[in-house]
Amino acid sequence: MHRSTFRVRYGDTDRMGVVYYGTYADYFTVGRTEWMRDKEVPYREAFEERGLLLPVRRMSCRYLLPLHFDDALTVETWIADLRPTRLVFCYRVLAPTGALAAEGDTEHAFWDEEKQAPVNLAKHRPELWALLQAAADVFGADKRD
Repeated sequence: MHRSTFRVRYGDTDRMGVVYYGTYADYFTVGRTEWMRDKEVPYREAFEERGLLLPVRRMSCRYLLPLHFDDALTVETWIADLRPTRLVFCYRVLAPTGALAAEGDTEHAFWDEEKQAPVNLAKHRPELWALLQAAADVFGADKRD
């Protein structure tokens, strides 16, 4: 699991002064990107520069507590499911008190940019598949400390 900590920006909030619900997709992206960087599988180098993309197939989020401008939040991120054609990242967004503010997941496909088609990563790029498996601690074993 990886933890990313940062502050709620003013632009993240709505007219009621709480984090706008759509902003959580951005927080999940930060968590996912930092997880990949921390596990030495940086998205740009490992995927984009090799003609691969990770489009989001599905996203879910459950909102539990409001967050406000300048709150220090933490996004916990891990891979819950890794298969040759897709993977699922899970997220927990923690309030400054450590209480759970939101939780969710995103499902991604492995996509060949040139062919404009999904790929089996284990067959298409076995070296990247092995790297991702090792980084994910084999099928989400790194979920929680």
